Amino acid sequence: MDYVVERFHGRSLALAHSQEEIEELDLRDSNEKINDERKFVRRGTYRLRKNRLTPNIFQPDEALQTLTESTINKQRLIEEVTRKVKEAESKAQDLSINIQLKEQLIKSVYASTKDVKDTNEQYEQHIKTLEKEVDKAKHEYQDLQKTMQQIATKNTSEKSKLESEYRKKCDMAKARLESLQQKEKQYRELMNKLSGNSEKRIADLQAALFRMKQQHETAQKRIREETELKNKFEQDLVREQQRIQELTIQNEQQQKILKLKTEGLVAAQRKLRGAPNGNINDGTTTTMTTTSNFEVEMEKLVAERKELETLRDDVQKREELIQKRELLLNERTELETKKMRTSQVLNKSLKSVNEKLKTVDKQQPNHQMIREQLLKQKRLFTERLEQQDSVLTPSEERRLIEIDEAIEAIDLAIDYQNNIINKRERDVQQSIRASQGSDSPLFKIGQLSENESKELCRKLFEKVIDLKEEDNKNRREFDEIKSQLLEQTEIITELQSRIQTLTLDHDRRLTSIQQAHEEEKQLLLGQLQESSTQMKDLERDLYFYKHKTRELRKSMATSTTSALDTSTSSTTGVTRRKELNQNEDDFPTQLPTPRTAVQQHQPAPFLLKIGNRSNSAHQIQQDEIKKR
Repeated sequence: MDYVVERFHGRSLALAHSQEEIEELDLRDSNEKINDERKFVRRGTYRLRKNRLTPNIFQPDEALQTLTESTINKQRLIEEVTRKVKEAESKAQDLSINIQLKEQLIKSVYASTKDVKDTNEQYEQHIKTLEKEVDKAKHEYQDLQKTMQQIATKNTSEKSKLESEYRKKCDMAKARLESLQQKEKQYRELMNKLSGNSEKRIADLQAALFRMKQQHETAQKRIREETELKNKFEQDLVREQQRIQELTIQNEQQQKILKLKTEGLVAAQRKLRGAPNGNINDGTTTTMTTTSNFEVEMEKLVAERKELETLRDDVQKREELIQKRELLLNERTELETKKMRTSQVLNKSLKSVNEKLKTVDKQQPNHQMIREQLLKQKRLFTERLEQQDSVLTPSEERRLIEIDEAIEAIDLAIDYQNNIINKRERDVQQSIRASQGSDSPLFKIGQLSENESKELCRKLFEKVIDLKEEDNKNRREFDEIKSQLLEQTEIITELQSRIQTLTLDHDRRLTSIQQAHEEEKQLLLGQLQESSTQMKDLERDLYFYKHKTRELRKSMATSTTSALDTSTSSTTGVTRRKELNQNEDDFPTQLPTPRTAVQQHQPAPFLLKIGNRSNSAHQIQQDEIKKR
């Protein structure tokens, strides 16, 4: 198709070129003839010749102008598309970074939830042990209260001393019970804080990740579409530029031909300068009156055109109403024909029944049964004929009534439109008669002289210039408003893109902060697990040292009893055993002091004599279990 169009275009260019050459030759021949003739006789055909020789190249090439405007628009569109592509690429890049950060955050949240589960299990074990210790402390406290009540009932000499001792023990047991309960409460609060709503948080993060992936896909799709559109615009721009080059070359060729034609035209005009002009009458006063009347008549013509347009609209409305009325009439005739056909069928059947009855009456009086059946049929048909209105269905009957009402309404509307149309036709005919008379502006223009017509043309030309200036002013205002609108739209798009970038940056920062928080959380959970293992080791060491201190104290007590006298040793041994037993009872209630890192790595001074702590402690625990 493009090839065929190009061939036709080339053929038209060749024909135009040949026609211009022929006209150029004719022009040269005419110039030679004019130079040969001495007497110039003005003929009426010169103006036609002048008009024929006046080329159309003086007017700007509209095709070239439209092509240049389209190229400018294409360049602007290409710039806008490139800007959109850059924005989409930056958005896609930011979204890809945010997607990676979200995925890392989800992985870290999964890992932290696993660590939280492990720590929660440890805390549950600690809470269970604390609950056991709390129950044990409650029982001890209750036993001490019972013993105090028993001591209060007794009347012994050491009542006050025993009461003070047991009161101290009760206070210590109460403080220990409160500390255990507080510790259990802290463990539970810490468990609740650690557990939190991890599942809900993971679901929210996954939903946000899904939304980001969708946005990334839409951004990639937009990039593809915009790049395709950009390539299309670039191809169109290249084609239009090639077309502009072709048109410029063609215009240059036409300008060369025009130069030759204008030379001949100038020579002919030089010879015409000495021709006599006709007489011109003065008519300035009449032109002023005609111009003022002409403006009034122009307004009347505009009003007549408006009336004609309204008349056309009314006629079209009337035609639509007539078409609608015809459709309703057709529908009504169909329903009436249906009703008529049913009534005709009933009449025919009734006639046949009457004939059968007559034949039965003529033949024999014994056919009583047949006669009764025929009479029943006759009564049935007569009832149907009487009820002809019920032949149609209820919906059809209702539709028939609606059609009748609609036809009446349409008839009224048609009458109203006919009245309006007749009135407007009369007004238009009167205005046409007035415009065709001697007082009409067209008749007055035809009766004007040459000078008056020139003055009128001058006035009209000035009015056209004023209208053109006003049009240019309105166009400039429109261009200013359009430029302001474009600036506002650019500002809005820039702000929207800025908001999008800020939201993406905010999301990125938030995810990085959450990632750092999860890493710190994992580190703290690891430290808690390490501290729990260290606590277990310290408890094991504490139990080992307690057992060894008991053994050493027992050995010290036996050595002191052998050195002292029997009398003094018995009294002092009893008091010392009481003190030792009291200290041994009070020692587990005291909290162990945590060792420093240096003390943890330093060996005990009696480690060589005692042996391995962990193994010996384990053996001691097994021995005590066996004894129990």
